[in-house]
Amino acid sequence: MEGNNIRYVQECMDKLTSNQNNMLTKFEIISKNFDELKKVVEQFTEKIIALEDKVPDKKKLGSEVRVLQKKVEELFTLVKEGKENESIPSDDVLEVESCHSGISCSSKVTMTTGLDRDTIRAAYEDVRSDGSPTEWAVFKFEGARIVCSARGSDFTEFRTQFSDDDRAFGYLRLQMGDEMSKRKKFLFVTWVGPNVSVINRAKMSTDKAIIKDIISNFAVELQLESQAEIDIDQFKDALNRAGGANYGTGIRDS
Repeated sequence: MEGNNIRYVQECMDKLTSNQNNMLTKFEIISKNFDELKKVVEQFTEKIIALEDKVPDKKKLGSEVRVLQKKVEELFTLVKEGKENESIPSDDVLEVESCHSGISCSSKVTMTTGLDRDTIRAAYEDVRSDGSPTEWAVFKFEGARIVCSARGSDFTEFRTQFSDDDRAFGYLRLQMGDEMSKRKKFLFVTWVGPNVSVINRAKMSTDKAIIKDIISNFAVELQLESQAEIDIDQFKDALNRAGGANYGTGIRDS
């Protein structure tokens, strides 16, 4: 019974996340349509002013005004209804029939983010394995899915994985402690490049919740927005602050 309740809660959380993504997508569509509407209205205004100034070719001007008027009416309809355009594939829409037997919560939602669970889980376990040389993994967006884009052991290479246009996540294993007590610590980072749009920035909270369904074990979580913040010393400092100070003896272990 407890297992059924957990599944029910998880299914409802998944549906809530999907609905949030759907709302953000709708908002982005409306914003784009509004921007287009603004441009058309500005053009319309310019034509009217030109008409008032008695442009010689009034017939041509009248035709242009009618075209613009029709476009304004179409865009007003799009903005009012939040109508989706053809840029959103129809197969991204999923019918969610029910969250639980006997409880109806049917609705159409746009599944804008998915996970390549197998590759993400494999990379996560690789980083966590004491027998593996892999010390980091990076996860990026390929279309509507989050995938493992790279993994390795060189921190310098890790730093090159994040561009100004990227949204991404990183998982790292760092050796911490002093010479008498060394231990592995894990860190989860969210990268939002400076060129990422406001809409995609807003979506990161829900997208992060999705990937953390797999990447769940770490001591510190950081959000990074500039290359200067991708610094191993800063990462270790954050881990030290989270786990207490390290007190060295000054004697190196052999």
